[in-house]
Amino acid sequence: MSIDTAYMRDALTRRLLRRGVSGGTITLPAVPAMVDEYVSMCNKIFAALGRKFNNDELAHLRTLLAKELANAFDGSNRSNIIITYDAPVGTVLNYHIQPQWTSLADAYDNWVATRKPPLFGTHPDARVTALSAQIADPSTARVLDIGAGTGRNALALARAGHPVDAVELTPKFAEILREDAYKQLLNVRVIDRDIFETLDDLQKDYQLIVLSEVTPDFRSPDQIRAVFELAAECLAPGGQLVFNVFMPKPFYMSDDAVNALAQSARELAQQLYAAIFTGEEIDTASAGLPLRLMTNDSVYDFEKENLPAGAWPHTGWYADWVSGRDVFDLPREQCPVEMRWLVYQKTA
Repeated sequence: MSIDTAYMRDALTRRLLRRGVSGGTITLPAVPAMVDEYVSMCNKIFAALGRKFNNDELAHLRTLLAKELANAFDGSNRSNIIITYDAPVGTVLNYHIQPQWTSLADAYDNWVATRKPPLFGTHPDARVTALSAQIADPSTARVLDIGAGTGRNALALARAGHPVDAVELTPKFAEILREDAYKQLLNVRVIDRDIFETLDDLQKDYQLIVLSEVTPDFRSPDQIRAVFELAAECLAPGGQLVFNVFMPKPFYMSDDAVNALAQSARELAQQLYAAIFTGEEIDTASAGLPLRLMTNDSVYDFEKENLPAGAWPHTGWYADWVSGRDVFDLPREQCPVEMRWLVYQKTA
């Protein structure tokens, strides 16, 4: 009688693993549309510990994960799902699933505490600089910088002679910007609040409104609409609105299979500071307002071609981020999304 050694070794391995005691914690961004990926990951980990789940157990795990992923994602686009598990001696495995939320302001406050400055680079955006250079007399051309961060654009615009209103939601960013403007004796008024709370403290004659790296934190096209409405209200006739936004390339979202993938991509992108909006969504958001699209450029190409020598990229992470590679682990040329510069002019 021959012995099936592989079969026997599997039997030995099962007994070995059942005598083990293990536990752990898994923390991942909450992306509800990718629930099957979470189930697959847990199934592999649990099976490796000798606690392979049957179909009913996997279905129950999926139900719990789906519920808590939705709770986390609905609460914040800076949310995690935390899975803790422990496996005592035997065949039992206990697990617990918990959502974890972080506000946008808290997430950026953590950047200040844990990252080495400059957080967003030292040079202003080439696209913003180019628009400013078109204005003959900067001293009479007030600029509104929304989501000004630590002032990379706002301070440069003020040094060029523009009076600048800089709106910033994150308290620590606003504090840094205010201090730098004071030290450099620059005409920058810092407004630390959510820009959409009120327009009462804003001017109605801005020549330029800037939102750089702001829409990647948006959660819905309604926020894009709010930006257009603000621009229609606060720009002087002929004034310009410029913002950058992640958009799908033409071949993306073209059939049902890709649309299913797009939902996962949209949710993951929101967790990675890269919210995606389609051209149709942006056109709908601007409909009926006195704003005309003037230019639509690749951020990667425009900044690389127009920044001063040695200034590209703005940061070590910038080139991959604007190329969509934070969302898709692919070469830049294959990424189905990219960041674009959109410039609108107020027509009346």
